[in-house]
Order: sequence, then structure tokens, then C-alpha cells
Amino acid sequence: MIKTLCSWLGLGLALCVQAADYAYVTNQGDHTVSVVDLQLKQVVKRIQVGKAPVGVAVDQHHQKVYVSNVEGRSLSVIEMQRQQVTQTFDLPIAPVGIAVSKTGDQIYVADWYHQTVMVIAAHDGRVLAQVQVGLAPGGLQRSQDGATLYVANRDSNDVSVIDTASNRERQRIKVGQHPFGLSLSPDGHWLFVVNVYSNTISLVDTHTDKVEATLPVGEHPYCATTDALGKRLFVTNTGEDSVSVIDLVSRKTISKIRVPGTPEGITYDSVHHEVLVASWMDNVLAVIEAETPALGAVIEVGAQPRAFGQFIGHVN
Repeated sequence: MIKTLCSWLGLGLALCVQAADYAYVTNQGDHTVSVVDLQLKQVVKRIQVGKAPVGVAVDQHHQKVYVSNVEGRSLSVIEMQRQQVTQTFDLPIAPVGIAVSKTGDQIYVADWYHQTVMVIAAHDGRVLAQVQVGLAPGGLQRSQDGATLYVANRDSNDVSVIDTASNRERQRIKVGQHPFGLSLSPDGHWLFVVNVYSNTISLVDTHTDKVEATLPVGEHPYCATTDALGKRLFVTNTGEDSVSVIDLVSRKTISKIRVPGTPEGITYDSVHHEVLVASWMDNVLAVIEAETPALGAVIEVGAQPRAFGQFIGHVN
């Protein structure tokens, strides 16, 4: 049974939204976010945001989606129940990677050009702190307990480990060449670092902050995600239009799945047991059946979809 929620707007009018799971796909080419109903497998709304949206982060508790607009130098705030932009925060930087604190009161934004991560108040966009990191920071990943933020520094080939209580860099971890996408195992034990130029994944033990293994993948990997149990890792390979599927017990690639052109953002839909892949060149969101694994539905979205970050949200 599908649950329906209603918010009274006054004058006897109500806005009713069915509780459902959605993918929020940033389309850099047309400055929009495609809202994809993951049950219906179709776009139900396209939301205009700032110029050239790239990064996306979902605050499930407060029912908000944050979008980084790299050329617009701003953050767009989408209210999930209304599926519309309710705030826009202008920034002095060109934001790329984005993450939300565990409590939802702070937003972390990677400043690609100035070697910092900006900490922003979620309710009004005030800059609370700036943390010095490595060169060209891109991907961000918050630890499950919220105490640590990991930052992929593309041009210094390392990952910054930030203490979120003090907003200070605790250390750096050397990884492969041009790290970009980051992902965390469901138990929080492993950080997966996607090394674009090395064509590898660095497995970082979060208990020791050391690289314990380096796994080969396809050409020019971009992002990664695990399944719900952390048994498999799925990696987008932009240079060969494929997704590598890695068995994390044996740490071996067990298959490669052909997907539409230039796959970038990727995430796991734990409700439907599917992997979602944003394909930049072909303007689609591809759906991979995780258990098979095999390519399933292909959903048309906006121009040049990136979906860089965790882009699934549940409207409750």
C-alpha cells in the first residue's frame, strides 16, 4: 500500500505527496534536477536549479536535497515533499562535491579551486568554517557517526581526513592518481577511493586510515557504491562505458556491465535492490539489477547528468 501525505496550505487547499523513493539527478547541461520515481521508473518532475549543477546530497531527516551549482557559485535547496527549490545560497566559491552532517545542520562543500572545504549552516547558508585540504578537492564522504569527513584531493593524490568537531584536517592518506569519487561500506569499516588516472580503487581501513588493498577496475573510473550488505562494489568507468562489479570478499572483478555513454554518478537503491547510474553522454539514468547483475531500465533525464554524490531520497 502506498502512503499519501498531505500538507494544508490554507483556504481549504492541501498539497498531497505519496511516500516514495526518488532519485535526484543533477543535469549539468540544462541546469536542472530530474526527479525520478524509482517505483514507476520515470521522471515525475524537472526542477530548475542554479547554473551547471553537479553535486547532490540528501538530508533524509529534514527532507531536503542540496545541489551544488559549480558555474552558478551557489547551492540550491530542494524541499522533498514539495519537490521544489525553497532556498538558494550564494557562495564565494565554485562548489563541486557536497555532503551533509549527521544532524543535518551543516553542509560540507568542496572548493575545487582554493584547496578548502567550506562548512555552511544549513538553515541560512552562512559560512561557519573553512578547512584547508589538498589540491582540487572533489568527492566528500561523511563517516556514519558523523565525526569524520573524508575528502578526495584530485591533484595531490591523497585523501584528507577531517575531524568535524574541530573542523581541522587530522591527516592525509596517499592513494592512487587523481582520486575523485568516494564511498563507504555499510558497516563503515572501508572507504573506497576511486583513482581516475590509475584505473584503480584504494581500499582504506577507516580504523587505521591506511590503504589495505588496491583493486584494478576499468578505464577512467569516476564513482563507486556498494550493495546494501557490502558484498559487492559497483564502479562507473567513464572511459569504456561500463560498470565494474567487484566481489569484496575475494576482492576480484566478477563482471563488467555495458551501460550507456560516459557513466558517472552511481548509487544503490536498497528498496528495489538496484544500482542507478547517471550516463553523461547519453542523458539517461541506467538501472542495473544488482543480483543478476544486468542492465535493466534506461530512463531519459536531462542534459549531461552527473549525479555526483548520494542522490536517493525517501519522501516520508
